[in-house]
Amino acid sequence: MAHGFTTDRGWLVDARGRPTLLRGVNLSGSSKVPVEPRGATHLGVPIDGWADVSFVGRPAPLDEIDGHLERIAGWGLNCLRLLTTWEAIEHAGPGEYDEAYLDYYAEVVRRAARHGLWVFVDPHHDVWSRWTGGDGAPFWCFDLVGLAPEHFVEAGAVGLDAQDWSENYQRVPVATMWTLFYGGDTFCPELAGVQQELQDRYIGAVAALAERIAHLDNVLGYDTLNEPGNGYIGRSARNLTTARRFFDQDGPAPWSPLEHLAAGDGVTVRRDDGEVLNPSGRSIWRHGCPWQRAGIWALDRDGRPELAAPDRFRELDGRRINPFGDFHVPFIRRFRERLRAIHPDCLLFIEGAPWDIDTPWDDPDPLVVNARHWYDIVALGTRTVGDHEYRGTVDGEGLAAVYGEELGALAKVNEERMGGPPMLLGEYGVPYEMNRSAAFADGDFSLHERLLHAMHEAMDELFMSGTQWNYTPDNTHAHGDQWNHEDLSVFCAEDGGGRAVAGFSRPYARHSQGRPTTMRFDPSGRRFELVLDASSPADGPTEITAPAVHYPDGVVVEVSAGRAIFDPATRLVCWTLAAPVAEARLTMRPA
Repeated sequence: MAHGFTTDRGWLVDARGRPTLLRGVNLSGSSKVPVEPRGATHLGVPIDGWADVSFVGRPAPLDEIDGHLERIAGWGLNCLRLLTTWEAIEHAGPGEYDEAYLDYYAEVVRRAARHGLWVFVDPHHDVWSRWTGGDGAPFWCFDLVGLAPEHFVEAGAVGLDAQDWSENYQRVPVATMWTLFYGGDTFCPELAGVQQELQDRYIGAVAALAERIAHLDNVLGYDTLNEPGNGYIGRSARNLTTARRFFDQDGPAPWSPLEHLAAGDGVTVRRDDGEVLNPSGRSIWRHGCPWQRAGIWALDRDGRPELAAPDRFRELDGRRINPFGDFHVPFIRRFRERLRAIHPDCLLFIEGAPWDIDTPWDDPDPLVVNARHWYDIVALGTRTVGDHEYRGTVDGEGLAAVYGEELGALAKVNEERMGGPPMLLGEYGVPYEMNRSAAFADGDFSLHERLLHAMHEAMDELFMSGTQWNYTPDNTHAHGDQWNHEDLSVFCAEDGGGRAVAGFSRPYARHSQGRPTTMRFDPSGRRFELVLDASSPADGPTEITAPAVHYPDGVVVEVSAGRAIFDPATRLVCWTLAAPVAEARLTMRPA
């Protein structure tokens, strides 16, 4: 195999048999939007010219990319979750691939290899597309289902450039596209065939990219889909009739999915409090709403929307639907079949909808990684962090315990419902503009560092890999990651480069000669401890990063067995055990 990795009892294992941790970043947040014409969301999303765009230069121009890759590797990170989008590859029309972009992406992967960085491909989606408040799918997909994007805004069917972009999951265009993508044949017989067309086109686009990079040894594999939605699949009557708020807690009261269904069909929906949805009565459908014709909803005698089939999306053949098991898994298997035909040893990084916890997977494939996402939802949702928010846990060890409990619950689901594949947090991170961008004024990112240390302490306890969200080369204070007011980039030129680097550039065992049983780092004393069960040692040394931000003058290492050598050029400690040992211990501190 090219990259040489497999999995064993919850670990990624390299070609030399060493349990391996991947720690890296997503590159980059602004890869969601085109370079030409400039696609930052604060500039708007034009309806015209959707075919004539270019993502060449995302994440950065080639004459700048090496500087960013060198910086990332210099922090001790070893992996990139390298973003692309379906739109970037196939924006011009079905089957029309952007050859210049595919060449550019492949060159970025090659350069990442020169800096010692593993790569896995992230075909990024948020909600559904740029025209529905997110990113991912090309514009022409709407034509397949009869949606009219030029009417989305007027009808209140999307929120663009919105901090609460997740609310778009509740609205008709996004919910419809995901429902049809995963279960159109089941839930909308009128549009039978669209499900396979959408899946085939998406998989074909990723396959076209795989053909460019499968031969490169630093390519680990492919995400199946970033944060896919379930659409209406699995929703109960209560869920369809209840409005839900996500991030923007101070915005206007949201509308329910049922109210959006009616408004999408040109119905002006009014509330008793005087609020009005779609006052112009503009339909977003070219030929009327297929969900109404499918008997999902209707208008009552007073002209108010009601559910005509309350359990249509909740039950199938007399049993409760599991969206992931019933609809995501068959897609994942189709995706795997196509990609493995091109790249036989590729790892598959799978995840369900961001709000789903129950993601059953009973496939024995040894090249599958659970790559679900996790965030501190309070910090992310409110952009505010203070002792009152965390019950006094921001300082000290309490916050790491809170994070550890949350991640531990995900690890339990991984073990009990997914067969225990390795876990890699495909996304986690902190908003850098939190607390009203206070750190931008005084340059004090110590709060961000504390949150990041707590996250990594929890990950270390559970031996989780992870790729932090994110590194955006063109991040600015004014517009963050160039997308929906988010600012989670670990890099910003206006802040001199890296931000809160000490919080994520930490020592860790990237490869271990035995199975780690303990891995701890104390940021106050900068003391690192690693304990291995090396009863059956692997063929290769343990490699531990010693980042300059914590060890500027080198390290002092003590081991209970074997020999450890620090290489100041690579910032790695190589620890070799000459014989099997049930418990081997290493401690590292600043010189």
